Amino acid sequence: MPFAPTLERPYSVKMNSKRIQDILKTTLSLALGVAIIWLLYRKTNLREVWEIASSAHFGIIASSLVFGLLGNYFRALRWELFLNSLGYRPKRESIVFATFGNYAVNFLLPRAGDLWRCGIVTKYDQIPFSKTFETFFVDKILDILAGVVLVIISLALYVDFFVSYFHQNPGFAENFTKLFTSVWLYLLLILISGGIFVMFFYFKENPLVKKVNKFLRVVQYDMVLIAKMKSKGKIIIYTVLAWLSFYVYFYICFYAFDFTKNLGPIIGWIVYAMSNVGVAVPVQGGVGTWHFMVISSLVIFGIGYEEASAFAGAIFTVQSVWIILLGVMGILALPYVKREKENLGLPVIENQKQ
Repeated sequence: MPFAPTLERPYSVKMNSKRIQDILKTTLSLALGVAIIWLLYRKTNLREVWEIASSAHFGIIASSLVFGLLGNYFRALRWELFLNSLGYRPKRESIVFATFGNYAVNFLLPRAGDLWRCGIVTKYDQIPFSKTFETFFVDKILDILAGVVLVIISLALYVDFFVSYFHQNPGFAENFTKLFTSVWLYLLLILISGGIFVMFFYFKENPLVKKVNKFLRVVQYDMVLIAKMKSKGKIIIYTVLAWLSFYVYFYICFYAFDFTKNLGPIIGWIVYAMSNVGVAVPVQGGVGTWHFMVISSLVIFGIGYEEASAFAGAIFTVQSVWIILLGVMGILALPYVKREKENLGLPVIENQKQ
């Protein structure tokens, strides 16, 4: 008697395909980071780099870790305000632990932590995923704008640095110029714009397009609520406090090495700004790209290549372990947060309907 077809197999194949895609994405991203690390360190005397790194004052580095915790805490408080503006009142501990976990998950799969953070708050605090994602998106845009301001301030403080940086790294400037002068970039933008126009103008009665339209109207309504929120002052304060915390988190480490302790806060600010450019690249936790930006920046300020490599390697390792530990603790603590019905912005049933 022939076997009747089952539903499990297609589902299993689909799940396996998704798992393979995730593994490939993680492997390729990690391989890129490792390749950059290898290119950066292949011509260095690794024994000398290790000796320099080992001579660091690790007590000073350890004292910086509290500012990394504070930076993520202020980011969590800011995200909580965005959720509050839509009428949701999740437990603060839940938002804080999810934010900590976000950056740990990012070490496994680039940017996956962002979606995980939204999904885990949806799961435990019964806030619709569309709402957590919308507010997270606004939160991320704010961080991008803050990062741009950081670079602009750095440019205003030390124009000569950027002139020297592009002079010593011509490939960086060349690739940047090629990106914005490429015909393919503008052709892609035209195709995407044309596709969106055709979809919404000629296929507006399509059920899928109708759903997208409905979703966009909800997003538009929510964006208006966020724009009208009364806590704009707190949003700015939390953003400034978060970025200042991360700056101190980085700058304190200058005092852990004899060759960086006299560089001063302005140079520390500039190197910190450049390190954030490296983190923007979608690789696990900025592996490789962070090192490149820090090493190349320190070299321009007169630090030897081995010394700069030792600084980048030591600081990145210690601070990454700290971020991962915080994240793991946050993930483990999330199920044990006591959530009462009155702590939610809307009743549980109403939340589920949205």
